[in-house]
Amino acid sequence: SDTTIYFKYGSMNSGKSLELIKVAHNYKENDIHSLVLKPSIDTRRPGKVFSRVGLELDAYELDSEDVEAVKNIMQKELGNYKVILVEECNFLSPAVIDAIVNFAYDNKIQSVMFFGLKVDFRGNLFEGTKRAIERADKIEEATSICWCGKKARQNGRVLNGKLTKDGPTIVIEDDNNVVEY
Repeated sequence: SDTTIYFKYGSMNSGKSLELIKVAHNYKENDIHSLVLKPSIDTRRPGKVFSRVGLELDAYELDSEDVEAVKNIMQKELGNYKVILVEECNFLSPAVIDAIVNFAYDNKIQSVMFFGLKVDFRGNLFEGTKRAIERADKIEEATSICWCGKKARQNGRVLNGKLTKDGPTIVIEDDNNVVEY
């Protein structure tokens, strides 16, 4: 296939969303349109990909599990884009990751770029991430700095000032209790 699948991962604050916005801008400047998708579970800014540096971009929201809805969005916009950019792919089901990739192959989309976290705060792969890695032709890490000054490898959950491995895997809008380490 002429379609290339990319996966870019990193901890929070590593610039993944900023990179997605930059890539979309670069394509737009060259008159190559991109379809931007994000999971609706990320409720921080509905219908937007945003970076902590203050930039944002419109995005279609996806149900993390609804393969048919994802296909409908991609089909509805087909012809208007050559690239698919996917924010927070870690929150998508493997079936949705497959639907995006297979649609891209079937419709000769130039590339799909998945952006997301690699592992949760316990160090376990997210299911969507695992599938994106399995389907990717190219994998790249975005880096961030740990509170200790070294390269951050993952996010950690902080409870009462101490790292913990307890609690739910997904907590939206809780940046105050997350560290990179």
